[in-house]
Amino acid sequence: MALDVAIDIGTSRTRLATSSQGIIFDEPTLVAIDTNEGTVLSVGANALELVGRSPRPVIVYRPLSQGATIDFDVTARMLFGLFHRAGLSKVSRTRVVMSIPTLATPIERRALRQAAVQAGAREVSLIEAPLAGAIGLDLPIQEPLGNAVSVIGGGASEIAIISLGGIVTMDSRRLGGEDINRTIADAIRHQFGVVVSPAIIEALKYNLASVLGATNGKREVVPGRSVETGSPVEIEVDASLVNASVMSVMKANAEMMQECFRITPPDLSQDVANLGVSLIGGVAGMKQVGEYLAGQTGVKTTVAESPDLVIMRGLQLCLEQMGQLHTLFRGRD
Repeated sequence: MALDVAIDIGTSRTRLATSSQGIIFDEPTLVAIDTNEGTVLSVGANALELVGRSPRPVIVYRPLSQGATIDFDVTARMLFGLFHRAGLSKVSRTRVVMSIPTLATPIERRALRQAAVQAGAREVSLIEAPLAGAIGLDLPIQEPLGNAVSVIGGGASEIAIISLGGIVTMDSRRLGGEDINRTIADAIRHQFGVVVSPAIIEALKYNLASVLGATNGKREVVPGRSVETGSPVEIEVDASLVNASVMSVMKANAEMMQECFRITPPDLSQDVANLGVSLIGGVAGMKQVGEYLAGQTGVKTTVAESPDLVIMRGLQLCLEQMGQLHTLFRGRD
């Protein structure tokens, strides 16, 4: 009997669930490879811990950037490692449902499918991330209504208007949470002459950031390394530095949403005006994102509960209802 697996593979984070066990992997999209032998040593959170701690030369890769596969071989190795952790093998006849950004090109779609097949999948179906999110939110996507879903992920942002089981209009940008992290890191380096770890940058983004400035005045002391001396130091980061760093991505998202609304058919536009936009993805968990986008676009924008997990919930429902939802999959790309 075929085994069903759902994978939400993103620039920053990857999640895997099986039809029988639920979510069994929810970790950073990282792969540690022994450069001497070319073997995968670890995937996810454990991969980063091997840097500088292993007697062997280790390089940690991020196989995706801005929602796209940038290294086919490393992506395939990561998926193979995930399958192994899930107890799957190349003889398991594994069927896979994967999310993919709407902005992915046909070449990028084929690369992701082929990476899964090389890792051991027998059958691979792709579904656009906003569509998977709409399923996870239990929106009436099969009805003649304009359901608006916007995703702000680690490497890509997108919005889609969905009706009668498909995407009618959409827009997207290749930017997201990773761009915010880089901007925060650059601002800290410029202001303090200090480098801090990616984990601390990620924590600052959610602890201090508020798009409309509600956290201004709040501060946090974090460890880092002086660029000039190499010595460990502590610095006090103000929320205003973090808030300034998120604005370019937020403004781009507002422009993206407005452009999508502009090309949406009038009847569906009225639905969106009445129903609003559902906001999902990890960056949606930052403070005041929904309020800011609603103010910029004039359309009610509601952040979903646990927005980072909505796409995964949709993919899990796809596993349960594969027969009924088969027309939504992009298996031939």
